[in-house]
Amino acid sequence: MRSSGHVRLHHHIVHLVVEALRRTPSWGAVEAEAVVERGRGALRPDLRATHASSGAVVWADASVTAPFGPRTTAPTAASPLRAVAAEARERAKVAKYANALPGPPASHTFTPLVWEAYGRIGPATAKWLRGAMRGPALSGVRSTLLTRVSVALWRSHSRAVSLGYSRCFGIAGEDPEGGRGGLLDPRESSDRFGERIGE
Repeated sequence: MRSSGHVRLHHHIVHLVVEALRRTPSWGAVEAEAVVERGRGALRPDLRATHASSGAVVWADASVTAPFGPRTTAPTAASPLRAVAAEARERAKVAKYANALPGPPASHTFTPLVWEAYGRIGPATAKWLRGAMRGPALSGVRSTLLTRVSVALWRSHSRAVSLGYSRCFGIAGEDPEGGRGGLLDPRESSDRFGERIGE
């Protein structure tokens, strides 16, 4: 189960992407958390953007994944220059959403938006962002987006580690945003640090 800090980080990244697309003239309507009806239930991708000139619709779903998970540690060690965890999460997103979109594939497409916890970006994500914010006039918008996502990731880590150490030493750590830290839930961090200190 994701911590509240992880959820908050996820929503913040989605907001940053939506904001960047709305500053891009080639995109018309950009909607966060659009619903895709399917069968008995519904999927809820993080955003839907409509190309201003062609009317083509792009659906996207964002995620932050860790390169040190049980399924990704070994392949990451074998190919340290590749964003292995991000690639795996991108494939999972495509498998989940691509075939559930309304309308013909020519007018409705899906793209994953995946970052790794320490800042690396998925290759499909990077390719789509370059195309979505193409040209010298929009390079600043894309650069600002990537910088702001990187800052958000590292602030999330800092908050989680700070809260974890505070609880480890019996200090009442406070999260000014009311959550439980970032990608590393400080409840788990506190337990691990406590075990090491107690040894």
